Amino acid sequence: MNWQRKAACLGAPPGIFHPSVPPRGDPRQALAYCRRCPVIAECAAEALRTRRGSGIVAGIWLCGDRAWPKLLREIVFGHTARKRCVKCWRIIESASSPGTCSLCGFAEIPV
Repeated sequence: MNWQRKAACLGAPPGIFHPSVPPRGDPRQALAYCRRCPVIAECAAEALRTRRGSGIVAGIWLCGDRAWPKLLREIVFGHTARKRCVKCWRIIESASSPGTCSLCGFAEIPV
């Protein structure tokens, strides 16, 4: 697991990667690490390998995305150019986006 030494979250408090479910929980602090992480694909691959099913992993809030294994595979294979909520960074399916995030309720979904 040599890749972990290059992770943006190295040294971050582990609790920030397990926030409460919205609307009480705020994942932005943890997701800020993921957004700038140079080893996000390796993180996603490790989460898939270990079948980790909770917390924030590779920029995916696992409690809010039932399709998290598919989303993590997309990150592993470099297919990450998808629209995300600007608050919780959840991937938004363009066909079903009503203008608010179904996970956190944030109303400003980027185009």
